[in-house]
Amino acid sequence: MNVAVIGIGRIGLPLAAAIASKGHRVFGCDIDAERVAAVNRGENPIPDEAGLSELLPALAASHALVATTDTATAVAQCDTVLFAVAVDVDGEGRADLEMLFGACDAVAKGLRPGTLCIFDTTLPVGTTRAQLAPRLESGGLVLGRDLFVAFSPERLLMGRVIEDLTKYPKVVGGIDRESGARAAAFYREVFGGEVYELANAETAELSKLSEGAYRDLNIALANELARVADAYGVDIAEVIRAANSQPYSHIHTPGTGVGGHCIPVYPHFLLQGRGPSSLSALGREVNDAMPAYAAARVDALLGGLAGKRVLILGLTFRPNVAVTPHTNAVDLLREFTARGAVVRGHDALLSEDGVRDLGFEPAPAPLAGYDVAVLHSYHRAYAALDWPAIAPLVLDARNALDRAALEAAGVRYVGIGRPATPD
Repeated sequence: MNVAVIGIGRIGLPLAAAIASKGHRVFGCDIDAERVAAVNRGENPIPDEAGLSELLPALAASHALVATTDTATAVAQCDTVLFAVAVDVDGEGRADLEMLFGACDAVAKGLRPGTLCIFDTTLPVGTTRAQLAPRLESGGLVLGRDLFVAFSPERLLMGRVIEDLTKYPKVVGGIDRESGARAAAFYREVFGGEVYELANAETAELSKLSEGAYRDLNIALANELARVADAYGVDIAEVIRAANSQPYSHIHTPGTGVGGHCIPVYPHFLLQGRGPSSLSALGREVNDAMPAYAAARVDALLGGLAGKRVLILGLTFRPNVAVTPHTNAVDLLREFTARGAVVRGHDALLSEDGVRDLGFEPAPAPLAGYDVAVLHSYHRAYAALDWPAIAPLVLDARNALDRAALEAAGVRYVGIGRPATPD
């Protein structure tokens, strides 16, 4: 089988490699010529993606995976086209579909009769049928007759995409029954795992948004409970551990908000839709307020932040993956700076230019002599940090550190919803 994967970024490239490793010929299509050239040399542009470095050299050498900027020519050789183009929100909080529209227009020029197109990215409900499928018809094929279109959301975690491809059931929904059946058959053949074939594309689109909204609201609840715990001087970690011992309670971990391509974005897709979305709006409001709340707690502990030296550690949106979109680290920078602090940033996964791109002044080596250290993403590389040398006070923005170990080393600890070590 010949497959085109449109967009070989954080999701698309490991997806393409995984399919190629199953014995299929895959064309990875992208507008980034440098990335295309690197992939064709067998070089991995995403070194923190588990398993990818092991697969790419052999796949490139055998031409089982060929990267190209000529999307139409690649598509013309393929039976199936997968769209892995990221969709973010624009300045008004609505889905920004421009890159996906461009990809559809390029694909439409190369489509041959009988091709199956699957959108493997998260979208507002109704987008596949109303906006994307019609663009694919612009090449002359007719939907339901010689062109088949389905939606199948990615259910993957960056850093372990290849593993996750077979860990969870694949969800698919077509714009018609034949499209859905073909998409389900494709995933069963390629990955061999469980496939949920839903009634239509809209059902599949809403299922993905439901996953994201659940997680965002659950984290918002955890954050609200953390603030209640602070008001009463109790430890939210103990509260959640007790509550979750009941099988119907699944409260997540509080922190300074939610970052990345997914959870802070997808609720906005519900907000722009037809149905009610007041809870999703409230969840966004609660989570977006957490960086300011965390800075205010430190401000109160120190009797003011003016002139204080603050180090923010781990600037990516989550540990051990060099991805920064919507990272709350920049929100922490804003809030601490607004209170007069002198802030520096450090990330074990980013270059100094990468740190500066986020608006931070990079922290010089050695990491020492600060008034406050804020742990935002607990990378593996930070496991052996000399916390007493870094700062006398640590704000654990993700409740990820060993509080007892820090206190035993003489460091004052404060977490989100966790009492501060007495001064």
